[in-house]
Order: sequence, then C-alpha cells, then structure tokens
Amino acid sequence: MHPFEIYSRAVLSYRLGDGGGRYATRSASAASLDVLARQGARAGHCVLLGVGSGQAARELAARLPAGTGYTVCELHPEQARACGEGVPLLVDDSPVAVAWLLFSVGLACANSICLLNPEIDDPKARARFQAVQKLHASLTPLGGAAAPSGQTLSIGAILRPDEPDLEGFFAALPGHALEAVVVWDADRVPGNLPASPVPVNHLAHRLDNDFAAQRNRMLDACRGGWVLYLDGDERLEPSLAGLLDSLPERGGCGAFAFPRLGLTPAGVKVGWGLWPDLQVRLFRRAPGVRFVRPVHERLEGVSGPTGLVVGASIRHLSDLTSSPEFLARKHAVFDAAGGFSGLHRQNSEYPVLPESFFSSLAEKPVVAMWPQKVGFTPL
Repeated sequence: MHPFEIYSRAVLSYRLGDGGGRYATRSASAASLDVLARQGARAGHCVLLGVGSGQAARELAARLPAGTGYTVCELHPEQARACGEGVPLLVDDSPVAVAWLLFSVGLACANSICLLNPEIDDPKARARFQAVQKLHASLTPLGGAAAPSGQTLSIGAILRPDEPDLEGFFAALPGHALEAVVVWDADRVPGNLPASPVPVNHLAHRLDNDFAAQRNRMLDACRGGWVLYLDGDERLEPSLAGLLDSLPERGGCGAFAFPRLGLTPAGVKVGWGLWPDLQVRLFRRAPGVRFVRPVHERLEGVSGPTGLVVGASIRHLSDLTSSPEFLARKHAVFDAAGGFSGLHRQNSEYPVLPESFFSSLAEKPVVAMWPQKVGFTPL
C-alpha cells in the first residue's frame, strides 16, 4: 500500500478546517487533458494539483500511459470530501506540507511534474496550488560527500528549572559536540543537575518575557563554529543526530532547517501546517547573527542559503512529558511575552498520524536547498 493512500484516508477523517472551503470548477476539455497526459508521461510521474470535481482527475488517469506514476493532491479538504470515491488523494491544507510529502517520497522536479487541474475556476485556489508548484520545482537535493566537516559544534538551550524530563534532555545531547550552553530562567543555576555526555556551561538569567534576548545570551556564550539550539521538550532522532557532523557548510549553506514531529499519545499532529513544522536550528555562528522578536523568536543575519534535512526530524515531546498545568503555565509565558491574552492554548483534539508513517516516507535522510527565491521561509 502506497503511503499516500494511508495519508489520504487518515487525514480526511478529521476536521482540518476548510482550507478556503470549496472552489468553483469548470469543465476540462479533452484537448487540455491530452496535453497534461503527454507532460506527465514525459516526466515519468504526474502530480495533479486539485481534485476539482473528480471527473478530470479520473479521465487523466485513463489517459496516462502504463508505467506513468500518478498522484492527485488537494489543499481544500472540503473539496476532496465532495469529489466522491475512486480518486486516491494526498490531502493537506498546507502547501509546504504537500510539497514536503512529495519530496519525502522521492518525487522531485527531476522525475515528476506538478500540473494544475484545468477544472479549477478560482484564482485564489489556483494561487495556492501554484505555491506547491514553485516549491516542488525549487526543492533540489544537495549532493556532496557526507564526510565530517571538522567544524566545532555548540549546543544551546534556554531552560526552566521545572522543565519536565531534564534527565532525558541532557542524556540525549549529541556526544560529539564541543559543549552545551544552557541559560536557566532563574536567579541562580539549579543544583543537582543531570549528567550530560558533553561539557555544559550553565548560566542563569530571568527570561523577563523576552525569548530572543535569552537566546542571544545563550548565543554569546557559545564557542563553537556552529550552533545547534533545542528546547527542553525536544530530542533529535538518531538519524538526525548522526548527520550533524557532515552538515556544516554543505552546499555553502549558512543554516539548516529540520522538520519537527509534534508527538501526542495518539500520534503525530498533522494538518494546518502542524507538519512538517520546519525549524531552523543549526547555523554558523558569525557577527550579526542574532535572534529577534520577544516571542516566536527567529534568527536573522545568517549568510548563505538555508539547507533542509528531509527524512530526519526533531521529536517534540511536550504533549507526552508535560502536565496540562505545566503547558498552561508555559502558554501564559508566551502570551505575556507577546502582549496577548489567551492566544496560546492547548486544543482538546488534533488530527494525527502514527509516527511510523513519517519514518516510512524517506528511505534515508536527504539534504536539500530551501527555495528562497520563491519567497517562502521555513519558520
């Protein structure tokens, strides 16, 4: 069974939002479908963007020569539900998630083509699908040997003394790093700290509702040529930890973004852009590289393009390790830092897929270039 089929059935059973609702459709001519079929056959795999009424999708499937791959993608769950049976679908209301899924299973611009369904008669819907086209055309694998780069690595974190599972966090730090730098949200460094496989420089400073300033304190104390920063509820998958030595400066990149799996007791959160939840977490330390914004901070001043790691993730464990009370306190801190009231909160239900689904996508991690020229940002 193809993973797209599993994804389609699992996601459509949940309320993913309307993703813009349904869109207007028009009839597709036989001539336009013949053109799409020829383009798909030349590429080897035809990705049809938009299920439309379902009619053109079925007719195109019949026109494609034997041996040509075929996938239909939809960004509007309500449209997908209305098209009827008989059309296998890849559905998510995030253009980034759809493009990432295609790339994760090896469908890049070198061996596939993304084509707009001629039935789509809505400019806003077409623009959303065109975003998938641009991402698909721009995501290209970075070649080069995966040998150790020789660069030194600092691991940075800002932590709270009451952070759940601090033992697990420190124990999971990559042992080949030069150091770890931890800034505690406290007046003094806590006692009885967990063991770590790398030397740790512990500092203490109150957060004072400014996450960027706290991250910059962390950054200023780092000595490595590159910095990997993590939150206390995050762990690197072994496959990602094993890549860290070979990533620095690969392809001239100044930073790397990783997908993040939001784990819950029921599975991994999906839909609404909850996956791949790309996070820029590894970057070259250099003058001018700083964190900005007091909440949902972001990195600025990085020189060079951003690379992507496909098929190796950060595991986000907050829903597994934290009590509802701790999460409520954490969300209140986010609100205070941003000047909000009640904006950050835990939903009672999320659409999910089993974690095994994501491990089945890419046979091995792939490093790609982030398509900055199309105007997207990983954060």
